[in-house]
Amino acid sequence: MGSITNGNGVARDPPVIQTEVLIVGSGPTGATYARKLVDAGIQVLMVEIGAQERPIPGDHKKNNYIVQKDINSFISLAGVSVVQGELDPLSIPVDTQLIPDVAPASWSIDPTKGTIRNGQNPDQNAYENLTAASASRVVGGMGSHWTCATPRQHPTLERSTIYTDEEWDKLYTEAESRIGTNSTAFDDSIRHQLVKRTLAGFTYPAGPREFISLPLAVQKLPNVKYLVWGCSATVFGDITQTPDHKANDLFTLRSQCRCTKLVRNTGPGQITGEIQGALMKDLVTGKDFLVQAKKYVICAGAVLTPGILYNSGYRAEAGSLPALGHYLTEQIMTFCQVVLNRTLVDNVINDPYHLGWTKIVKQHEHRFPEDPLPFPFDDPDPQAYTPLNEDYQWHTQPGGSQIHRDAFSYGAVPASVDQRLIVDLRWFGWIEPIFDNRVDFSTKITDQFGMPQPTFHYQIPAADAQRSGAMMADMVNVATKLGGWLPGAEPKFLVPGSALHIGGTTRAGTSSTDSVVDKTCKVWGTENLYLGGCNVIPNRYATNPTLTAMCFAIVGADTIIAEFKAEATPVVAKTVA
Repeated sequence: MGSITNGNGVARDPPVIQTEVLIVGSGPTGATYARKLVDAGIQVLMVEIGAQERPIPGDHKKNNYIVQKDINSFISLAGVSVVQGELDPLSIPVDTQLIPDVAPASWSIDPTKGTIRNGQNPDQNAYENLTAASASRVVGGMGSHWTCATPRQHPTLERSTIYTDEEWDKLYTEAESRIGTNSTAFDDSIRHQLVKRTLAGFTYPAGPREFISLPLAVQKLPNVKYLVWGCSATVFGDITQTPDHKANDLFTLRSQCRCTKLVRNTGPGQITGEIQGALMKDLVTGKDFLVQAKKYVICAGAVLTPGILYNSGYRAEAGSLPALGHYLTEQIMTFCQVVLNRTLVDNVINDPYHLGWTKIVKQHEHRFPEDPLPFPFDDPDPQAYTPLNEDYQWHTQPGGSQIHRDAFSYGAVPASVDQRLIVDLRWFGWIEPIFDNRVDFSTKITDQFGMPQPTFHYQIPAADAQRSGAMMADMVNVATKLGGWLPGAEPKFLVPGSALHIGGTTRAGTSSTDSVVDKTCKVWGTENLYLGGCNVIPNRYATNPTLTAMCFAIVGADTIIAEFKAEATPVVAKTVA
């Protein structure tokens, strides 16, 4: 590709690696890009800032027999939250509170100086923070411990019009196939059937309501109880190296490598220009290296992706990318846990819906006569939801502990309570994307990985705040039809950022004035730079966004493939008569 031009910010000549496409980030969207490109015969180098912790790259932590036997071992191991250990908080305001009982001679902070302590951010206003916002730095990204919920967005209330209905349907179908979505894996569960049938039997303020199985990226193995949860490894398929096979010759994955910046060819009069390389740092050795590729794809998450662009010289201003970091969205979230009503539990033996429960319960009683509950120990947890619609403009998940509680520390069940009696309820509400909700980046302060420190400026719009009250009332109404509150898990609003569904920070659109990428996920004005992740989703959404983010990645990958094919096709001169 030739030498790097002067004035590009690279102070010395690091070792150079050549590839056709560089992908930064190994979550489900990065994996989607990689798999499609490799299948098309294109060489891919993927770098990930986190370590590979599983024998199969990008595997889900629940694809573990011990975890599936005892989900508590996933939530907490030796008293430490396993999932929380994978999440790095992105912006923590400085705590200037004095320690009242410290020894008088001990050193203490001067609160007037705003000293940074333990990675705290002195620029962060606590009232504008997404307190729970975190990044997952591990091979597989958030896909290594996500909830695997893959609903489609509502066609009019949520979904962007950037693609036609026919295009969306095709994209969703491909994404569902790649991640392994189905809605039948829990249909044999007594508790799953009980929750759906019970809730469907009540009347609701807006009329009849549908309670159906939640679409999940999960597959059941034949004749066994083990489940295979969808993740980056599912999307990668056979292109990565595992204990059973070699990696595809066209694919290389390097972990524990930081993408520091993109090296841009910005000459006189140029604002963006072409990407000539990507400066990397091997975090283990501390050595820099440069990757030169024909195309560059950044899928580092909704906060770290705009951070890389910022560190590369892009700015949220006229003449560059005015929407960079802006139009940030994050869902409002309510949560509670209930203990199933005694009448519901005691009536299971009578099989009130004629679904074959009596036989299953009697077999369980024969094997475990001391167990007072009718549910087999391996009865899967309920995974139900009621789709978002005009009457209920929020995403609802009245489901069980297995797919939901495991991903969050706030849903732990006390050891004295039988997990089979617990139903978790989580309601997600959208917020409108507005320009002032944003993340910006410091030129002076770096995070623990040496990248520009992000700072959030986030306020819930008034209309969305009002809607959240109705959402909470709806969750309480549904919950009380199933049972009573688990002490300590009464209905509550969770702190901002708890959903881990940040979007919009590099949104797709039709104009560079209010978006960062076009409909093909190509950065405006930069011919060889593409983005991926929830950050490209331009619209409001209450549903889980991963499947929709994969749809955008499919479009981006198809565009790159088409461009490679066009470059390989010889141009035939036309004869002028």
